[in-house]
Amino acid sequence: MINYKTCTDVTMDEIFAAFSLGYSDYIVPLKMSQDVFESRFFGPEGNSLNQSFIALDNEIPVGLILGGIRFFDGLKTMRCGTLCIAPEFRGCGISRKLLEMHKSAAVNKGCKQLFLEVIKDNERAIKFYENCGYTKVYNLKYYSGTIKSMNFSKDSHPYIIKNISFEKIDDFRKMLMDCHINWQSDTPFYAMSTNEAYFAAYEGTEEIAYIAMSSQGKINFLWVDPAYRNQGLGINMVQKAAQMQNAEKCTICIPNNSSLEGFLRKQGFQKESLEQYEMYLPL
Repeated sequence: MINYKTCTDVTMDEIFAAFSLGYSDYIVPLKMSQDVFESRFFGPEGNSLNQSFIALDNEIPVGLILGGIRFFDGLKTMRCGTLCIAPEFRGCGISRKLLEMHKSAAVNKGCKQLFLEVIKDNERAIKFYENCGYTKVYNLKYYSGTIKSMNFSKDSHPYIIKNISFEKIDDFRKMLMDCHINWQSDTPFYAMSTNEAYFAAYEGTEEIAYIAMSSQGKINFLWVDPAYRNQGLGINMVQKAAQMQNAEKCTICIPNNSSLEGFLRKQGFQKESLEQYEMYLPL
């Protein structure tokens, strides 16, 4: 008999066991230590134990859904941080039950939408989510490039690039009300990081460009004022942040942004084969 519990009522060992079993045959290998799992999925990913649920067969963990709440695109949102079932227990209704518990928790907390990411080639999962009412809205594409391969501008420009605080880039991000940034690149994701590089470009005292880059070279935020684009400023911001992080390779994830995608291709970034959909369910 399958029992369902809130993750506050089980141990982290049991949660990790359910995660490891559920992803044992996943399209993209997800092998990590329990410490890394806990620090990532209950850290910057934004999941919380009291919004996550586990399925057990005679006390053996066989299914897991992780959930976390934040304001996303202006709406209080419950994100499904992961939903996985042990291979031998798939097709038994466990995933649907866990998703129902996830949805009920979101409604009880006054959320206005459910949200998740799914790999584009995972047709079985996409069909399941669509049957549960989710709709594909954004495509997530991944690009990467080595510093050596990037087309850094040789043109000089009069702008000064300075190191800034997280608070300054967070304040600016909050002003971009109509700008969609994927969950794992938005400011709450790296708010607690002590290793992020933040820069702004200035014309006089006016800030005209921003970048945030992780210690691994992941570009979480890159924005240049439209009036200052096509002058080499954007790629120089990437170069400055990469130098600070001592990164030989940079990566970025973008959702349906033709302007940024064109910039990346022009600067020598290559598109990765992995793509995802962002799927939503209004509440």
